[in-house]
Amino acid sequence: MKGTESVVGAIIISDQVGAVEDKQFPSCVGSCPRPWSTADVLGKAPIARLAADLEGKLCNVVSVIADVPPDGLRSKPSHEALISDLTADRFANYKREGCETVLIVRCGAYVEFDAAEMFSFHQERGLGFTRAFTDDEPLDVWMVDTSGFPEHVPMLSTLLCAQPAMYRSHGYVNPLQTARDFRRLVLDSFHLRCHVRPQGSEVKPGIWICEGAQIERSARVVAPAFIGRDSHISAECLITRGSNVESDSRVDYGTAVEDSSILSNSYVGIGLDLSHSIVDGRHLLNLRHNVNLEITDPAVMRQNTVRRGDRQSWAGIESSPMALSFAE
Repeated sequence: MKGTESVVGAIIISDQVGAVEDKQFPSCVGSCPRPWSTADVLGKAPIARLAADLEGKLCNVVSVIADVPPDGLRSKPSHEALISDLTADRFANYKREGCETVLIVRCGAYVEFDAAEMFSFHQERGLGFTRAFTDDEPLDVWMVDTSGFPEHVPMLSTLLCAQPAMYRSHGYVNPLQTARDFRRLVLDSFHLRCHVRPQGSEVKPGIWICEGAQIERSARVVAPAFIGRDSHISAECLITRGSNVESDSRVDYGTAVEDSSILSNSYVGIGLDLSHSIVDGRHLLNLRHNVNLEITDPAVMRQNTVRRGDRQSWAGIESSPMALSFAE
């Protein structure tokens, strides 16, 4: 047990809220939009951070249901129904296995909340349903007693219609609906405004480098900055002003990266000046000028070959005992 005599399970649902609402520049794997919560931020996806945090503190078991985009053969309503069915099945399994309370988080936004405090509040109120709120709005975070939840009903729609106890959370919230939200999470982490901490080793104050990263001797990395696992920073490059280069990416000779994010498995070519931008494979968004480009020349930008499969953002979950389901 982790901090309570009750058996507590957690279900984290990765949905498409962030990717769908950011119509200008959805986060991409290839050409398929995905939620920003599944993209690596300073070495680890927000949804993976949440799962690890819950398993390490309050919850006895954590399950993640990953919303993989439909392949075009399945309609959006049927896809959403599949997500709902997977959630209901996991909840029913928890109930059979003796979980008395289940924490359900729909992870479009990145939310920091005190799960143990919320659990104590939930027990004190004794209403069977508790939902987390900020000062401004409700959060997609619920605690549910398994004994009082009706069976064979749509899980999320039932929760949205319920009259819950209202737990006020004072933690950090980032909606992660747009590319600007994503960049803000990176900068908030560097400046200690949230609990997200870069992976890897802090080799100098404000500079984090992960295992397998290669930085040529003539390259400069200026704090705050992050270089992800197995990335390569070539000679004469400059990485500066809150930039992050995520795993398996390469910045080629002489390129300067300022106040920008290079997402996992991206190649950035020779002699470029990249600032106030996000790169995801061949996709480039300049946040200052609000310009969105798809680069067709692979010598300039491209998607690297993914060595660990298309779902490498989930590696931290797949290697743990947590359960993981994909709705495909």
